[in-house]
Amino acid sequence: MTVWQVYLFILPIGIGIMTLAASLLFLFAYLMSDDNTTRLPAFNWFKRLIIVAFLLLSMGLFMTFGYFWG
Repeated sequence: MTVWQVYLFILPIGIGIMTLAASLLFLFAYLMSDDNTTRLPAFNWFKRLIIVAFLLLSMGLFMTFGYFWG
């Protein structure tokens, strides 16, 4: 296994952490908004991004730990 293949295993973890941070920004926008026209899209984006973040994190952790301890 070469270095770039290991990098591709770890890459979903970093992207998942960034997606998790973006979802928390939308959660903050949802909580701080007083207008319903901005609350609903912010909550929808929060739900989408939290699902994507946990999928990326679980996939990256599975591939990484499977490689190092498999």
